[in-house]
Amino acid sequence: MQISHNQQFTDHNDITGVILAGGRSRRMGRDKATLTVDGRTLFERAHDAFDGVFAQILIAGERPDLASAAVPYFADEFPGSALGGIHGGLRAAQTPWIFVTPCDLAAPDPNLIRHLLPYRHSYEAVVPRTPAGFEPVFALYHKNCLPVMEQMLRAGNYRIYEFYDHIRTRFVESDELPTGWQTALVNLNSPVDLEQLNQEAS
Repeated sequence: MQISHNQQFTDHNDITGVILAGGRSRRMGRDKATLTVDGRTLFERAHDAFDGVFAQILIAGERPDLASAAVPYFADEFPGSALGGIHGGLRAAQTPWIFVTPCDLAAPDPNLIRHLLPYRHSYEAVVPRTPAGFEPVFALYHKNCLPVMEQMLRAGNYRIYEFYDHIRTRFVESDELPTGWQTALVNLNSPVDLEQLNQEAS
């Protein structure tokens, strides 16, 4: 499969946007990627957030139903975990960096994405850290991360927080994030979350 490349995007042409779509959505009980919020599926919202930022976008996970000629999918070698999805995205990308986002954010914000990009210099990962904890699936990763990831995954260790101990990680604290980050990082994990969001939108 060929990854699309739109020549108008030159500022961040070392980064591929990776939509993580290999999760099993156990708590939601249905496929989160196809859930609709205000007329757009969560997958479409993730794609829209990337579309104005990155020339290259791909799907990490075996999702031919979501893929297109412009946005191909790549099955995870180690399916079923965030670390495995990030690993799959890094292996598939033709750029040294990827920015990952999951398919359960209701309002992923391209301004927040752009804000995080300059932090990548001299590091191998850039990860927001808020009072609620790390945001490992809304973050930047360099291909230098692959050897450590593969070692952990082959050993059956899927704990992504341990992974950060082995690479140069820039944690971006909440007071360094732009206004509105709280809304951008709200994820939908259960039917109750979805119902509440739709009530707020109505």
